[in-house]
Amino acid sequence: MQGIAFRLFKSISPQVKYLKNMTRKERDEFFDSFDLVFCDCDGVVWYPLRDFIPGSAGALAHLAHLGKDVTFVTNNSISSVKEHIEKFEKQGHLKIAEHQVVHPAQTICDHLKSINFEGLIYCLATPPFKEVLVKAGFRLTEESGSGIITSLKDLHEAIFSGESVDAVIIDVDFNLSAAKLMRAHVQLQNSQCLFLAGAADALIPFGKGEIIGPGAFIDVVTQAVGRRPITLGKPGEDLRKLLLDRHREIPPSRVLFVGDSLASDIAFGRASGYQTLLVLTGGTKLEDVQRLPKDHSQVPDYLADCLGQIVPNNPESIDCDSAHSA
Repeated sequence: MQGIAFRLFKSISPQVKYLKNMTRKERDEFFDSFDLVFCDCDGVVWYPLRDFIPGSAGALAHLAHLGKDVTFVTNNSISSVKEHIEKFEKQGHLKIAEHQVVHPAQTICDHLKSINFEGLIYCLATPPFKEVLVKAGFRLTEESGSGIITSLKDLHEAIFSGESVDAVIIDVDFNLSAAKLMRAHVQLQNSQCLFLAGAADALIPFGKGEIIGPGAFIDVVTQAVGRRPITLGKPGEDLRKLLLDRHREIPPSRVLFVGDSLASDIAFGRASGYQTLLVLTGGTKLEDVQRLPKDHSQVPDYLADCLGQIVPNNPESIDCDSAHSA
């Protein structure tokens, strides 16, 4: 049975290798070409807010059996690192250590600790993200005003009546408002106020399509302030440098980055000098890859219908075709 990707594969740049179509020799060469795997979670290991994608748990177990180190690089700050680990254990029956999960809230905490930051923070993010900061010992300011703007007085109170802060952090915030962005802008007019960002996706998968991601709102504040944040989530340059620094002993060419997003995963991996594997169970369709010029920064090295195709003759990967429409 041929996968969806195979049926249209000839129209993709010839340097992209389709896992399902590899010979045994090519597959052996593939596994011999990397020592470390950076792997996204949502859309790769599991469906967002849902169960494991068929074959993904077996693929991760296979990589561990081969002696490959696996680190999960996620932009999902709705779930904590602990919740990620629990999901691996409960659904995938996989033992994952805390250091194997790179999470925007945690990378920001690590950065703040590294510079001995002790100031007040204005954080636009989800409650679980904020909880990570608070548990790490950082202080967050409360919102000003009632949160409902019906007059210029309400707007002035929301923007100006709160405490001055020493850092502004922006990540996914489902209760984001114009007033919150305005308050962030006002605080960041102080050049000594740190500007930090977590996940910076322009678009994020949701339901059967995509919705505006935090990157769009980060860009609004960036343009208003005239300076860029330190971005410690994908596809941030600062996260890219952090990962390279954490694994200095491994040449980038010996790293495989696995993801479902052309912008947040594949382009990010290629900019780091990593090999890249795109899976089609998340936010990217085969047609998106077909439209790319052959020398585009988002063209992956490898392509798979799902992560399960890493395992030779994996019976679970038969379900890959239907996974595209799940």
